Amino acid sequence: MPPKGWKRPPRIEVTERSQQAPFDVLLSDPRYAARLANPFSEPSAPILLKDASRECRWFNAAVATDHIWRSKRKGWDQVRPGDVAELDQIGGYNKSPEGYITRGERGQEVLMSMPRDVRAQIQLAKTRANLDAVGRPNATKHAIVQAASEQLGDEAASYLQDHIGPVGTVTDTLERIERLEPDGD
Repeated sequence: MPPKGWKRPPRIEVTERSQQAPFDVLLSDPRYAARLANPFSEPSAPILLKDASRECRWFNAAVATDHIWRSKRKGWDQVRPGDVAELDQIGGYNKSPEGYITRGERGQEVLMSMPRDVRAQIQLAKTRANLDAVGRPNATKHAIVQAASEQLGDEAASYLQDHIGPVGTVTDTLERIERLEPDGD
């Protein structure tokens, strides 16, 4: 309970006129509007390619030794400077010995592209899979029990069936803690 005389602060935020920027200044430069729309972090600026049907993003080879190789197997292609509409939009970059665009101290970040339509379909498939998993919380549990049955036998599967709760559920617990009054010394 709040102390006597305490009032909840108003939910209205007041800014002094001297601190306000004129509206025409805010609209004078699209960079200001972009910062106001996302004040805490800036999303990566899109890099436009000459082939507008493709989109690109940076991949960091430092994530894993085979990260770029795996990304290529998933359909991503490395980008050359000639593929980019305007190289100024990238900022500082390097070229790998093979002629692909990289950045970073050791050239570990690699610019890669994929057809926009293919990427959109992949994103839809990911969304469907995620929604399916959310809609069936016991699917993961069933998969774990099934794998245990095949690899470890029925006894292990039976144990897991009995001891794994529904995946995705949250259980609250209550713990009593003894409250000790401080000494009056």
